[in-house]
Amino acid sequence: MTKKADWRVRPNGRGGFDLRLPTEERSLLAGLPSHLEHALSQMDDGPTGVSEPLRRLFPPAYPTDAGAEDAYVSKAREDLIAHHRESLGVLARTAGAKRLSDAELQSWLNALNDLRLVFGSSLGISEETAEFDESDPRYSDWVCYLYLSFLEGEVVDALSESLPPARSEDDPELPDDPWGEPPGGLRWDGTPIPEQP
Repeated sequence: MTKKADWRVRPNGRGGFDLRLPTEERSLLAGLPSHLEHALSQMDDGPTGVSEPLRRLFPPAYPTDAGAEDAYVSKAREDLIAHHRESLGVLARTAGAKRLSDAELQSWLNALNDLRLVFGSSLGISEETAEFDESDPRYSDWVCYLYLSFLEGEVVDALSESLPPARSEDDPELPDDPWGEPPGGLRWDGTPIPEQP
């Protein structure tokens, strides 16, 4: 992957990542999580309902079975809230850092995605969403949404660059079979296993 001159996040080759963000972006990233954390804190008592801006963070597990959904919410909601809040906390605490560990950047990815989803839901963004302009009263929210989308892409690229290279003996046409030999004498792609010579 070609290194961009205006990179913001990149692997440093020592098991971590370097950050190069302008001061105003760091300030934004340090401040945004508190708004979403506050909204999440209102859910700590375990209400079944989820406010519309947060709905994308808590999709129903059983949309056609109210009883199963209630049981799932009672068991999983608290852990999901804690997971979201932990990632947001890491982003807020490390927004001014020059370097991040792999775990910290993974938390950044989670938090950026959470924030982007909430902004997108609040703005009603869809595939058919029209262009916005500066006269829109929600212009600043649009800018935040676009910035978060951009930075999330940078983080994904940096994490992808840090993956180990493919082994030379791997055949790119055939994925590894994690389940072993499939039943019925067929390979993973449904074709017969060749007879051994």
